[in-house]
Amino acid sequence: MNSNLLRSAVAAAIGIFVAFALVLLAQYAGSELSPDVYDLETGEVLVPIGSTIALLVGWFVGTFGGSWLAMRISRGDGAGWIVAGAVIGAGVYRALTLADTWWMIALGVVIPIVAAWTAQRAAASAPAAPTA
Repeated sequence: MNSNLLRSAVAAAIGIFVAFALVLLAQYAGSELSPDVYDLETGEVLVPIGSTIALLVGWFVGTFGGSWLAMRISRGDGAGWIVAGAVIGAGVYRALTLADTWWMIALGVVIPIVAAWTAQRAAASAPAAPTA
């Protein structure tokens, strides 16, 4: 029992690290391909659609990768859903602090859920990991 709990905790921590690393990588790529523009007249930072799309892709890829890895390491589904919850929390926090539109907040919840569900199905169909 204790080793399963420890395995799940370590798997969730590794999955969260991987998920956030992939999200940051996608955000970096998006900002390099489509950089933000500072409007001198209004003093606002204008975020182009390319950066927004890169963020949405990052949320999916990051959640999928982190959740899938956590599910494979823990040999269960719970750790992967914890990773999805972490990405949802970070996405909603980001959207609320930057005063994003309602649809960005909604996508910040829906995309990680869909990614974790897809990762759960992919992890279940993958061959079993060797036992230690």
